[in-house]
Amino acid sequence: MREATKTLKQGMKLTKQRIEALKPASDRQTFYDEALPGLAVRITPSGHKAFYFFYRFGGSSKKICLGSFPKTTVELARLKARDFAADVTKGKDPAQERQSAKEAKSLTEIVDLFLTEHVRPKLKPKSIALYEGSIKKHILPVLGKKKIEEVTHRDIATLHHNLRAVSYMANRVAAILSKFFSWCEKNGYRDRGSNPVIGLEKYKEEKKVDFLGAEQLAALGSALSILEKSGAIPALPAAALRLLMLSGMRSMEVLSLKWDYLDFETGTASLPDSKTGFKVVPLSMPALDILKSLTIYGDYVFPSATSRTGHIEGIRKHWEVLKAQAGLIGRWRIHDLRHAFASMMINSGASLPIVGKILGHSQPATTARYAHLEKSPAQMVADAAAKKIAEGWKTHQTNNNGIIPFQPRQAAGE
Repeated sequence: MREATKTLKQGMKLTKQRIEALKPASDRQTFYDEALPGLAVRITPSGHKAFYFFYRFGGSSKKICLGSFPKTTVELARLKARDFAADVTKGKDPAQERQSAKEAKSLTEIVDLFLTEHVRPKLKPKSIALYEGSIKKHILPVLGKKKIEEVTHRDIATLHHNLRAVSYMANRVAAILSKFFSWCEKNGYRDRGSNPVIGLEKYKEEKKVDFLGAEQLAALGSALSILEKSGAIPALPAAALRLLMLSGMRSMEVLSLKWDYLDFETGTASLPDSKTGFKVVPLSMPALDILKSLTIYGDYVFPSATSRTGHIEGIRKHWEVLKAQAGLIGRWRIHDLRHAFASMMINSGASLPIVGKILGHSQPATTARYAHLEKSPAQMVADAAAKKIAEGWKTHQTNNNGIIPFQPRQAAGE
């Protein structure tokens, strides 16, 4: 069969309605989009319609299929065509790159590229460990031998279902796979709009809502003083633990703190690379007093001569010792000190938006876990009024063991 026996010379703006109205002929027809050079829809005599991107590369005319209509929409076809046009401008041959991508032997090979080109250079160490561990333990054993184009929504749903006993991990694996397949699409390893994770319904996760209370925090403070005096916990880790209790900062934000980040005049710490990007943390007077008491040795507030980073990298073992000394029962984490600080702020009258700003939450939903602790403005006003009335009662002395007899109000004239 000839490549194309009939091509309309005039252009037309491709729309869903116009493409649906096109009728097949005895020859294959190609209709070019007048809005985007190179984009076209081709109709075979059998009535099959598909989008193509036509371009020139290395002196030759080439084309690449963008997908069949109507499964591939006009909008998606335009998006793909723009991406390929940008590649051509950069000196890349989309057809050749697609062919090379499809020659990949298995998902395992592409995952290795994903880890090398995206995860390790761009994510933080904790996220890298999560990606690598989840991929090695849960993803590769199930999907590793499949070709990248062969992975379906059913494959993902089955893997997600098999991990349902640990809902948190099931959802994290799904999120990692979604990111992976989006990366595959951007890099030509799968067609645009083919992410097999889309539409997966995640499991409801039971989030921990218990917080360390004032009594427990007091026990931790007392225990820390005892352990520091005895030498069981050195001075620098002890100061870091105190700062965690008094600032609401994340553990690594405290341990990687530099003196340059601190402004003692404004009482703030400017963190250039926190989990949510740049943020300014307001520091309380007790927190500033701890920082002022430390001796400056180099750039870091909590330096370490033996670590690869130049600062203390972990205080988990000190935290376990501290919990035992304070008599804390349960699987409390260092991160729970951050939650405790948030709950104390809310119990002191702070609103959820203010707490979210201090903690550096990028999403309001993250702060919403503390909503059950927050009193409404109406309740706070009612509490204040009732307290004033109750305090007024206390100022009165009666002859009935402190009880003021109720006196009905007499009507006028009685």
